[in-house]
Amino acid sequence: MVLPTVIILAIIVIFPMIFSITVSLRDFDIRRPLHPFIGFTNFVNLLTDGDFNNAALITSTMVVAELFFELILGMLLALSLLNLPVTRKIYQPIMLIPMMVMPVVIGYMGRLVFEVRSGPINYFLNLLGLESLGWHASPDLALVTILILRIWQWTPFVMAVLLAGLLSMPLEPFDSAQVDGANNLQIFTYITLPILRPIIALVVIMRALEILQTFDIIYVLTLGGPGSRTMTLSLFTYLIGFRYWDVGKASAAAWLIMIPLSILVTIFIRVMERREKIEEQK
Repeated sequence: MVLPTVIILAIIVIFPMIFSITVSLRDFDIRRPLHPFIGFTNFVNLLTDGDFNNAALITSTMVVAELFFELILGMLLALSLLNLPVTRKIYQPIMLIPMMVMPVVIGYMGRLVFEVRSGPINYFLNLLGLESLGWHASPDLALVTILILRIWQWTPFVMAVLLAGLLSMPLEPFDSAQVDGANNLQIFTYITLPILRPIIALVVIMRALEILQTFDIIYVLTLGGPGSRTMTLSLFTYLIGFRYWDVGKASAAAWLIMIPLSILVTIFIRVMERREKIEEQK
């Protein structure tokens, strides 16, 4: 009974992984009939490639910036909804709408909203007496524009997870702190945050995994430009493999991306196991 599942798993997962490893060790240009074995040359070339390092830097910047703003905004929204027990059921579904929109749709929406000459954002800036900004067409603002769109899309997810954690917290520590005269800041710092630490770690790992794979919005909005100011690792790998047909180098890049993803998944599993042990002890 297990054999069909094992065969399907081998076909759709194991075989492509083994094939990608063999491809990454070859000069595999699909426009040429021969694909000679070159060892780890593709990996060495990538690690010394300025474009790859630039994509790694931009991806790292996105991870740090998105996690910072999404955690702060998500926590503020979660705390606000926590204090609205009656209307929470109305506001929460409305606030979750952005994360249900397809990333490609958000990319095209961003092109319209941040359009340089006739977009609504620049229109309101002009009403305030400010000059129009280049947004996604500007080398300095293109990454900021993408971050704005992605933070708008994924902050509701962070808010929903943190709100679930806040609602599941025991009330006894908070009652005791209030009796002892602790203020709201002290309660949040010394009680709320420690209790939420496993959930925050879970959110950070899940969001970091998704940010490392950012592709759709950037492909639609900037295609890595202007220049290479918004070139992420996922988009870089796609362009190398499907635009320049260097499949060997693209496979090597995919494996270099997979390393931090594997580390994050391992941390995620450890956090979940630790959380389960804590719950069992309770």
